Amino acid sequence: MELKGQIEEIIFSNELNSYTVCSMIVGNNEITATGYLPFVNIGDLIIAEGDFVNHNVYGKQFKINTFEKTMPNTTAEIEKYLGSGIIKGIGPATSKKIVDRFGEDTIYVLQYESEKLSVIKGITPSRAKEISEAFNNVWELWQIVMFLQKYGIGTANANRIYKEFGMNAINAIKENPYILLNILYGVDFKHVDKMAISMGIERTSSFRIASGIKYALTLASRNGHTCVLEVNLIGYVADILSVDKELVENELTGLKYAKEVYLEDEYVFLKDYYQAEENVAKKILMLSNNFSKKYNSLDDRIKEAEKELKIELSQEQKEAVKACFKNQVVIITGGPGTGKTTIIKVLINLFKKAELEVALCAPTGRAARRMKETTGEEAKTLHRLLEIGKTEENVPNIDFAVNKIKQKVVIVDEMSMVDIVLMNYLVKGLEDNAKLILIGDSDQLASVGPGSVLQDLIESDSIVTKKLTEIYRQAAESQIITNAHKINVGDKSLTFNKKNGDFFFLKEQALVEQIVELVDARLPKMRKV
Repeated sequence: MELKGQIEEIIFSNELNSYTVCSMIVGNNEITATGYLPFVNIGDLIIAEGDFVNHNVYGKQFKINTFEKTMPNTTAEIEKYLGSGIIKGIGPATSKKIVDRFGEDTIYVLQYESEKLSVIKGITPSRAKEISEAFNNVWELWQIVMFLQKYGIGTANANRIYKEFGMNAINAIKENPYILLNILYGVDFKHVDKMAISMGIERTSSFRIASGIKYALTLASRNGHTCVLEVNLIGYVADILSVDKELVENELTGLKYAKEVYLEDEYVFLKDYYQAEENVAKKILMLSNNFSKKYNSLDDRIKEAEKELKIELSQEQKEAVKACFKNQVVIITGGPGTGKTTIIKVLINLFKKAELEVALCAPTGRAARRMKETTGEEAKTLHRLLEIGKTEENVPNIDFAVNKIKQKVVIVDEMSMVDIVLMNYLVKGLEDNAKLILIGDSDQLASVGPGSVLQDLIESDSIVTKKLTEIYRQAAESQIITNAHKINVGDKSLTFNKKNGDFFFLKEQALVEQIVELVDARLPKMRKV
């Protein structure tokens, strides 16, 4: 459905993405309209395409899918448009004077004969010129929106493009459409590639091949990789772009010289991921090489903590605790049920007595809550600790400012879930004399984001690592835990289908019914046992 109307009121507008709720006068009726409407103001005349929907709270609304702005035609429309405040210095009174003087020729005068405005009392020749320039800038800005919409680029992106390129946006995009991939979130390479070719960009264009390389590396990062083998990258890009491998090799060389990508040991990195890995490696090595204060009578201190906490540590747990006092960076890894949480409790006890403040953190809210529940101490997500918001596309902004962590000891739990982006922010937040303790199961699945930080740090053999292997009594009663450990060492003698057990092998095809029964009946009973 297509509607033509004038914006009567802006009820709500999101400055970040231009999502807008407004009222429109359509004929003799006033309706509520919603949609992504960048650079739309009170008084604008628009032609909108969309559908009426019923909102469960706000009632009937017109949901706009696409729209275009048109110049107001009637004197009433023009007066309302100019008097809306869209042009600085023109309010309702001045707008009325201008329209009364020039009538339906007002728009033409504003665009091409601005000197005539000075006949209006209160408008000097210089002010007339300013008014005309402001009016034309608003209209030219709108041309960007229309240009993008023509190629299927959502109007929600217009604000970002304008902030990046200003009034030169259309020319910049025509010259190299692939620049959109550097500044827009959620725009697919294939879409922009199709747009570029339709504009006449050659298939062998340097712009196209360079963007194809970056696209392939970005795609790899979404699959968890910070880098790609050079030979594989060249073959993949040549294939998706249908160009010769030699052209890809030449463009890759250019990107390397421009430091937009980095090559190391036959692997190619996007600049941001390379620098993030470099930052992490340098900071971790610097911390690990720092002098760690000597603590006397560690064995006696540990015994005292065991007595206070009413626990008994195994020898490997004691060695892990000692390592945390003797070194500035320590990794404690082990499968489920190996006592990692117990070690955290002991460390908190000992560090408090040593008058060292401890920051407990984890990569997710759930992990942080569990850490707090098991230790009784405040625990935060890494994002909250570092005071950073959500980042787009998991891309590490090397210059992104983070909160400095004031605590001298930082303990990170569930470290296997930390990707290189988050780890980069963490090391930026650490003071140069901090003690960092990383705890997690290196055999768990890697992080969702790019990089396998915990596993890579362990395999580097540069960081003191204590591996826990002993499964404790309560955990040993779980077939899930014991079987997990067996699988890790290649032992095929799994235990399952035991009465009151928690690991079952189901041969039945009716899996949905089985899962419902497990969740609804069998597992709740197990919790009560």
